[in-house]
Amino acid sequence: MKVAVFYKEEKEKEAIFVKDKISKEHEVVFFDRVFVTPPQGTELVVVVGGDGTMLRAARVVPNATPLVGFKAGRIGFLTSYTVDDVDRFLEDLRDRNFREEKRWFLKAKVGGDVVLALNDVVLERDLSGKMVEIEVEVEGHSSMWFLADGVVVASPTGSTAYSLSIGGPIIFPESEVLVVSPIAPQFFFTRSVVVPSWLRVDIRCQREINLIADGMMVGKVKNLTVEKAERYVRILRPHGYDYVKVVKDKLGYGRKIE
Repeated sequence: MKVAVFYKEEKEKEAIFVKDKISKEHEVVFFDRVFVTPPQGTELVVVVGGDGTMLRAARVVPNATPLVGFKAGRIGFLTSYTVDDVDRFLEDLRDRNFREEKRWFLKAKVGGDVVLALNDVVLERDLSGKMVEIEVEVEGHSSMWFLADGVVVASPTGSTAYSLSIGGPIIFPESEVLVVSPIAPQFFFTRSVVVPSWLRVDIRCQREINLIADGMMVGKVKNLTVEKAERYVRILRPHGYDYVKVVKDKLGYGRKIE
């Protein structure tokens, strides 16, 4: 099998360890921390790092090419193995002992430009700016108005990222929904809204504020449309992977107190 290995810059030592193990059984056709489209014919992309590294890799990997993540960061919701699990991974690869998750992207449209995000699309004021009046219109419904520091539109994948930190719900990755959450709204009873993924979300702001996609600054915008994109990424998990266990272990949510 032809395998490409991407890694976080600070985790080169761990990445070399993983690459050397893989190369004993498979052909490593690419090994770099630079996130470019892997060579044509690549059958599997291995990512050594955390969720941020997985997000960057997902942007350049074609829809049909699966990803497997090795945790070498802090949280690791998108990674499936630790670096110490590489022998187990190779055994799973020999036996094709995986389950697949198809994670879809968000598509943010600004005029004629399109921005993709796997986790979330964020509109947020400058630190020195005042709160912003924001109109959110879900396709086919009347508008909602927020006076806030901004708004986050998250996919199920992004529900455990920025959206969660501002009070949004934890959503199973297989769900077909978007989550719209105001950032620090003026009225404390303003909560997240869960929207079917097949509906478009139009956002209009009182003035231009920052557009951020998966943590990367894109520019300043006033109006924005967000919807589910056709682009997706395939993430391979070992059989027995338990999303609820991951949530309990990494966030402490739902853990039994004894």
